[in-house]
Amino acid sequence: MLIGIREFVGWVLVLLGLCLIGVDFMLALNRNVIEALALALPSVIVFRSGIGLVRISMAARIALRLDEKRV
Repeated sequence: MLIGIREFVGWVLVLLGLCLIGVDFMLALNRNVIEALALALPSVIVFRSGIGLVRISMAARIALRLDEKRV
């Protein structure tokens, strides 16, 4: 159960990070470079955190399947 919640939160963070990167890109296109630079680091951190959560939940899911096959 916890693995599914972790994976869902990971995907939400990935989508939020992509939205923030899109906003960052639109700011850069509108020549708001300072605002775009200020938003770049938090958007990348949110995106990478989501990817990390998805990777951890997938690894846990694979480990549980391997453990079930051994029993």
